[in-house]
Amino acid sequence: MTNEELIKELRKYRCADLSDAMDALGLVDVGTMDERMRPLRPGIEFKGFAHTVKLYPKQGKVKECKTVEEWKEELSRECNNIYSFVDTITEENSKDMVVVIDMDGIRGGLWGSEIAMNMMRRGIEGVVIDGGCRDSYETNLENAPVFCTRRTFTHSYGRVQGGTVGEVINCAGVTVKPGDVICADDDGVLVIPREVAEDVIKFAKLQLEEDIKTRSDHYKALGFKPDETLERLSK
Repeated sequence: MTNEELIKELRKYRCADLSDAMDALGLVDVGTMDERMRPLRPGIEFKGFAHTVKLYPKQGKVKECKTVEEWKEELSRECNNIYSFVDTITEENSKDMVVVIDMDGIRGGLWGSEIAMNMMRRGIEGVVIDGGCRDSYETNLENAPVFCTRRTFTHSYGRVQGGTVGEVINCAGVTVKPGDVICADDDGVLVIPREVAEDVIKFAKLQLEEDIKTRSDHYKALGFKPDETLERLSK
């Protein structure tokens, strides 16, 4: 199965179906991110391949700026370091990409309304951050696909510094390798190693088929109108 075929098929399934499938393969809680990793708003769902970023706690003293001009220069210099990973993401390589960022849960608001739109223009599926997102109201107005462990008003400046891209990281308690499959919905984030993803689909299909059948019966008995959740397998 090609990567494109794999992602197309995985998008049919809920994290619950995929997690049950991991259990069936003996991978209980493998890939399950900490419950602190939450969507910025209800209804965000995406699947894609991990593009890993590691940021480190800020080393050294933070500069005290005496003028606005000095602060502008200082902030620009530091942001160029912190956000150097942005240049590794382009419209050409971002198809089915989920940016996964390990910043050790630091409070700094790495993601916000501007970078969210920047990354959306480049075409990423979503971002998963073990750290902070700020500008929450504006970022939600933009329908930005963001999961994070913290919501904050603080900047990433003075709290983190640039690190590495494309290496194995730890995000919200889970080891993530570049190319791992990232599955995110209202229940949280699940990481599926690419090498087992096709086997996971076999068991997830069974879980979802049985769920749809049983819930369809309940809908009829309760007089509920069918909704899109009963049509996931037809995607």
